[in-house]
Amino acid sequence: MKGRVAIPYEIPLVVAGALLGLLPLRAAALPPPELVLLIFIPPLLFEAAWTFDTAELVARWKPIVLLAVVGTLATAGLAAAGVRALWGVGWNDALLFGAIICATDPIAVLAVFRRVGAPAALAAIIEGESLINDGIAVVLFGLFAATATGHGAGTPLAQLGRFVSVTAVGCACGLLAGALCTLVLRAARSPWIEAGLTLAAAYGSYAGAQALHASGIFAVLAAALLLNAGEHRARSRRVVARFWSRVAFAANVLLWIVVGLQIDLALIARQWLPVSLAIFATYAARGVAVAALMALLPRPQRPSRRWRVVLVWGGLRGAIAMALALSLPLALPGRELLIAATAGVVFVTLVVGGSTMQPLLTALRLTHAS
Repeated sequence: MKGRVAIPYEIPLVVAGALLGLLPLRAAALPPPELVLLIFIPPLLFEAAWTFDTAELVARWKPIVLLAVVGTLATAGLAAAGVRALWGVGWNDALLFGAIICATDPIAVLAVFRRVGAPAALAAIIEGESLINDGIAVVLFGLFAATATGHGAGTPLAQLGRFVSVTAVGCACGLLAGALCTLVLRAARSPWIEAGLTLAAAYGSYAGAQALHASGIFAVLAAALLLNAGEHRARSRRVVARFWSRVAFAANVLLWIVVGLQIDLALIARQWLPVSLAIFATYAARGVAVAALMALLPRPQRPSRRWRVVLVWGGLRGAIAMALALSLPLALPGRELLIAATAGVVFVTLVVGGSTMQPLLTALRLTHAS
């Protein structure tokens, strides 16, 4: 109906989960953060990479790589510097916060994009950035958490080496899983067997990389992109795509309720001032990073100002940020503050950013009707 605002179903689920979290049974309802990542991240990442338009990825690779790699590192650093100045905390806590919130979660934004007919190229940039920066954020978090807890990762050069090795080994695990799955797929005769094999590749690549202390996220992405690029019979691709759309929908519904349960509204209320400052620092860091990096692109490849506004406002944070915050060691002195700040950023960016995305796209004349 004309004039209606498309609010992604993820937002009511997060709000409902947060309200349910006020009940006394909240603690018993929360699964461990590592279990959240293991159950939900492989299918969601695999489905996104499996259905990703590789032609758009190739066409927009420069802004995607700039935002996903340089932009993620810049956002982490700028957000860390911001909260260090605003909170008055040390660099350990500040860098942990930057690593936790530097990864974007585009699920709610892309849901609005599909409903209102936003430019496919803009959606490709947002989705491509998010696919890559999740893995970078998790690796950064591991390095900073080791330093903050006294298990330091050594010199900056040693940390860089660890970052590269974790990423490379994760990608290698994913490519190996994808290659093995491709070999078996050639002998498969049923599309539903093929669907089951891709599911095994998603979880197998993630578990294998994690067992080697590498990046499970990069492993899943590498496996999915390799399988996506392979040759598939038309009927098989349709069945596998339908299978993954159902798996992703079920995972999304459960995940956003879990994310809501993890958002402690009472804790946010107690820490309202540092949480508010953290939200400001997050948006400011994202805005500076997007503006600076997009200005580096040649003019023909540079996203327009309207697109850059959407890139900043569409930088929502979600499940990975909450899982990382809740996995902080219990003995860490600033743990409660970091969890409260992360929950506040996730809640505000999802609820406010997600629910206002359609009016913003309409105002910027970026919808199909426009």
